[in-house]
Amino acid sequence: MDQIFYKAEFVKSITDVSQKPEQLLPEAAFAGRSNVGKSSLLNAIFNRKKLVKTSSTPGKTQLLNYFLVNEKYHFVDLPGYGYAKTPKSVSAKWGKMIENFILKSQELKFLCLLIDSRHDLLQADEQMSDWLNFKSIPYIVVLTKTDKLSKNQLNKQLRNYENRFPDHHVLPFSVNSTQYKKNLAELIYNLLK
Repeated sequence: MDQIFYKAEFVKSITDVSQKPEQLLPEAAFAGRSNVGKSSLLNAIFNRKKLVKTSSTPGKTQLLNYFLVNEKYHFVDLPGYGYAKTPKSVSAKWGKMIENFILKSQELKFLCLLIDSRHDLLQADEQMSDWLNFKSIPYIVVLTKTDKLSKNQLNKQLRNYENRFPDHHVLPFSVNSTQYKKNLAELIYNLLK
């Protein structure tokens, strides 16, 4: 497959929009519950094994992580939300950091909201999507870990989420599917134009 995002490098981690990289470029941000597979998804569309650090421990991403892609875009990996074992004070701090970034980053074109396809919409995801809708932030919905579902289960979940998000793109994703990776990369590329 032709690699749409053929070059990616880590730039910096920040806690506030004021610390953004000097080079202001169109941004795509990636948000989702802890352990939804954000790091694995980014590595898959970059076609890199370990550029984005993955962890089996939820709540590892604690900063806004910037990646320079194709020397033309910034992809921003946001801290995961909704992890029960994170102290309330810490998750409140992450929540504020995510909120400030989304509202204040003028380069942000849209957000990829990652949702675990194995579950119906969980409260944390519902709160996030309701807030994005309320603030009129453009986003797409990416259903991760679809390889863990049967074809029938996946079709059912796709219909559920398409009904729940009628005004947004809803894409299935698995790190094991070349087609799903290609579909997502193409959509992100077109939305960044």
